[in-house]
Parts: sequence; C-alpha cells; structure tokens
Amino acid sequence: MKKIVSLIICVFATFSLTACVQNQMDTKPIITDPHILVENSDLYDWLKLERVNYFKRKDDLLVVEAKFKNTTSFNKSVAYKIDWIDENGFTEKSILSRWIVTEVEDGRSFVINAISPSTKIKDFEIRLQIPTSDDKNRKDSYHSDYQN
Repeated sequence: MKKIVSLIICVFATFSLTACVQNQMDTKPIITDPHILVENSDLYDWLKLERVNYFKRKDDLLVVEAKFKNTTSFNKSVAYKIDWIDENGFTEKSILSRWIVTEVEDGRSFVINAISPSTKIKDFEIRLQIPTSDDKNRKDSYHSDYQN
C-alpha cells in the first residue's frame, strides 16, 4: 500500500513540476496579420503587434494605423515601410513609400499612421526590418529606398 501511495505522489509531483516549467517558458510575440511582413525573424523576439486598423475614407483614400509594442526592457530600433498595392496587385511607387527607422523605448508602444497616396490603392503591406549600420551604403533595389 505504501508503495502505491509513494508511486502516486511521485507521478503527481512529476506532472506538477512539468506544468510549472512549461508555464515559465518564454514565448515570443507573434505577428500574424496578413498586412504585416516581418523581414527579419529577430523582430519576433521583442516586437508585438497590438492592432491593425484601416478603412476607406469618403474620398476613397485608404487610412492605415498599426500599433506595435517593444516587449523588452531595452530601447530597440526598427525600420518600417508601407507598400501601397493597387487593384491589380502591383506596388504603387510613391515618395511616401520609404524606409523609416525609429527607436522604440523599452516597454513602450509605437504607432504607424498613413494615408494612401491615391484612390487606386486597394491594399497595403507594412514591411518591418531590423536596421543595420550599412543600410545607407547598399545599392541594391531591395534597400535603395532608405531615406534616413
């Protein structure tokens, strides 16, 4: 009888400890909105999407707002760009579609606000990257639109 009670206690203790360890594991923030394109997976370590809102105004311009949060206790930099997509699925070139680098304070949120450049715009993508020291020196088309 004592062996059965001891076995039950051991099994219960094992499951209890396993549950505690699983609850203490770090989970990364996940960005799952189809309008957000994370181009550097390291952003998942600290950047949390809080919300994305958008609507068409009466004049047919698209208004976009996305709110993100820095989940760490350190200031972090992020580069973002909004690609405006027309009714045919093509990216509309605009002077407003440029990379912007911003510093996000520890534990704070930041908001991206934008209005589409034309009434032809039907959709958008917010692209996110971690900026690097050589971004201004790159001459390829992927990075040529950095303006900072």
